[in-house]
Amino acid sequence: MLQPCVLKPAIRFIFIGMCLTLLFFPAFSQNISGFIKDENNNPVAFANVFVRELNTGTATDAKGYYFLSIDPGVYNLVYSSIGYQPKTIQVIISDKPLKQDMILPASNAQLNEVVVKASRKDPAYEIIQHVIDNKEKFLTQVKTARTQVYLRATEVIDVKKKKAQADKEEAEESSKEGPPLDQFAAEKKKEEERLQRINMVEMQLTLNFQYPDQYKEERTGFKAYGSKEGLFIPVFNESDFNFYQNLVYLKGISEVPVISPVSKLAVLSYKYKLEEVLVENTQVVYKIRVTPRKTGDATCKGILYINDSTWNINRLELTLEKGGLKFYDAFTIKQTYQNMGEEVWIPSRQEFIYQTKAGAKSFQGNTVWVFTDFQKDYVFPPKFFGNEVSITTKEAYERDSSYWKSARAEPLTIDQQKVIAYRDSVEAAHKTKAYLDSVETRFNKITVGEVLYHGVGFRKEATKRNIYISPLLSLINFEVIGGFRLGPYVSYFRRFENGRRLYTSASFSIGLKNTDWQGSIGFWTRYQPYRLGDVSVRAGRSFHSINSFDAYLNQLRISNYILHEHVDLFHRIELVNGLYLGTELGFHNRHSVEDYDRTSIINRVIDEDDPLVFENYQALISTVRLAYTPKQRFMSEPNQKVVLGSKFPTFSISHRRGWNGLLTSDVNFDYIELGIEQNLLLGTLGNSRYALMAGKFVNTKNLPYVDLKRFRQSDPYLYSDPLHSFQLLDTSLSATGLFLEGHYIHHFNGAMINNLPLIKKTKIRTVAGAGAMWIQQSNYRYEEVFGGIERIFKLGARRRLRLGVYGVISQTNHRAPETGYKISFDIIDTWKREWSY
Repeated sequence: MLQPCVLKPAIRFIFIGMCLTLLFFPAFSQNISGFIKDENNNPVAFANVFVRELNTGTATDAKGYYFLSIDPGVYNLVYSSIGYQPKTIQVIISDKPLKQDMILPASNAQLNEVVVKASRKDPAYEIIQHVIDNKEKFLTQVKTARTQVYLRATEVIDVKKKKAQADKEEAEESSKEGPPLDQFAAEKKKEEERLQRINMVEMQLTLNFQYPDQYKEERTGFKAYGSKEGLFIPVFNESDFNFYQNLVYLKGISEVPVISPVSKLAVLSYKYKLEEVLVENTQVVYKIRVTPRKTGDATCKGILYINDSTWNINRLELTLEKGGLKFYDAFTIKQTYQNMGEEVWIPSRQEFIYQTKAGAKSFQGNTVWVFTDFQKDYVFPPKFFGNEVSITTKEAYERDSSYWKSARAEPLTIDQQKVIAYRDSVEAAHKTKAYLDSVETRFNKITVGEVLYHGVGFRKEATKRNIYISPLLSLINFEVIGGFRLGPYVSYFRRFENGRRLYTSASFSIGLKNTDWQGSIGFWTRYQPYRLGDVSVRAGRSFHSINSFDAYLNQLRISNYILHEHVDLFHRIELVNGLYLGTELGFHNRHSVEDYDRTSIINRVIDEDDPLVFENYQALISTVRLAYTPKQRFMSEPNQKVVLGSKFPTFSISHRRGWNGLLTSDVNFDYIELGIEQNLLLGTLGNSRYALMAGKFVNTKNLPYVDLKRFRQSDPYLYSDPLHSFQLLDTSLSATGLFLEGHYIHHFNGAMINNLPLIKKTKIRTVAGAGAMWIQQSNYRYEEVFGGIERIFKLGARRRLRLGVYGVISQTNHRAPETGYKISFDIIDTWKREWSY
């Protein structure tokens, strides 16, 4: 029998050993698993299993099975799923695996028929329905707010050379005679060339918001590294990518608005699939894939992350359909929301990824917005929001590197750091007097090519002056009257630091057939950049087209021309926002061209009419025009105003007067014209434009033929601007009495027909329109309707050509209906990002 004194050390040793084992080797985790089913014994896919004590959990698979690895202990498990009543049970995890199945009874929630049917396929439909039911709350949760925004836009241009070309260049380089190539210098040059193909802009601003759609941004920092032409830098007033709205308008990006995946009728446009259930900081988040039911330009695809219980967007990643994009081949929107408390979720970060290709070049773009210092219910002073949607201070363009280091809400990538260092060094070098002198010397050097083909220019970099003299080949030009003429052209341009600009030009020519002289001298200046104040003066002697807007063939007819000696003064300024006043005063000494030798090569292809014959006379004519666009939005720059347009029509009234007896003027007439124009965005149905005009001569005491109101004859086969002309008008018309004129055109932008897969692949779009006119004097009435198809072709990275083919039906009160076909060519305005019509 062992003695107690012997047992005590042994027990002590065993006890210490057990404590050390428990201390350094904790108990092994066990697991709990099972199946979750409904009352009909069907598996509940993607159900949530949440452990309250651990703030973590998992979700069932497609068969309703779940598995959790968990340490021994006592836990409360919450079983829940969309459409079912949640259940909570307490479990004890011991040293053995635990199997725990669960039956979830159906909830009493009633959904509309289409959602109920869909939810049987996937619970994502019911999740989306919850978001739709609650989205009004998140649309209106912020009445006013102010936040800081850091914006960074980057574009990388990649040039891919064909293998044969690359091999050839490498062979040529290796075959060069002389010392061996400096590999370090070659790599440095290659790296500089790569950095030259990266453009970047940084911007810091204060964003102000007032519900429902009032924005005003105050740009306090702006820095461009390279060109900003291809970068996506929108004005917030036009880029409210709020997917709680039923339609998301993407001005400048897409031809049509996008149907939101959480719009009220989204289930008719999209299919949904619940891919994963996540637990993020105790928040259950549903990852849902969004897919269009039919391929159309008004839909998108991607991922929505939806918060459980609150039913709001946690984050999203959506890609727009290529067919609806204006300039890009691909465009993706990423948004991340942040919880500000009290169930207020606001965007904390937005990212836009875009790309396009042009030949061997590909353009990869990325724009990031980071929101900080969010102030909800910010109190703005009265009339803070208005038509000015953006203002940039002069100091914003003068920020130094220390400012940007503190302002950046996101760190720069390695490449972005290299771009800034490289561009800053280049910018500093380009500001030196030595560099400016070298540029001037190189530009001002006269070459044979400039003298013959391009023209000779002289530049002064320090004062932004430029002189241009036309090349020898342009000394020869052609006129309808008399044919070829010989003479030079010269111009002078200067840009001032305060935004003002000055432009003058002069030309002189002698007719080779009639040995007559002609010429002009002109002066134009923008003396008030912010109010778009312009003044111009032009004087000269030239052949003048009576109807310069007439059909192309009529522009080649001698009967359309007179000779006039003229002095014209023009002034235009914005009186108040959206209200423009234009005034013009011209003195013309008009002559017939009957005494000129009018023969030329045109006579061989155009059947000529006799010239207009009249006695010489003088005409002093003034024009005053007022145009007003209500609620015109604009951006304020330090030295200029950038107009962004309006949702309202533009109204105009003009008065043209011929002054009798003043400065020997022989004319005496008064003409008044009214006009209305507007561009209408009609959601997914496309966009419409219309123009309405009415005019009348209220005084015709001495109204020359040259000054009649004229209507353009249509061109054969060619489609003309449908907002200011007709397509099957078979003759030029004129009027002295009352006339009424209206035009309308609607671009469907892929609506309806692009839901057909075969049609969508052709990238064809439909267009329709109409026009009408009535002339009181002759009781002449004209109506036309047209419809056609258009297709957009890529000419470059940011240039687009729209080709159209149209069928037209017209009639008048003097002839039976006629039909015709037209073709059109339209180049998009890359600055306004709009088509001509």
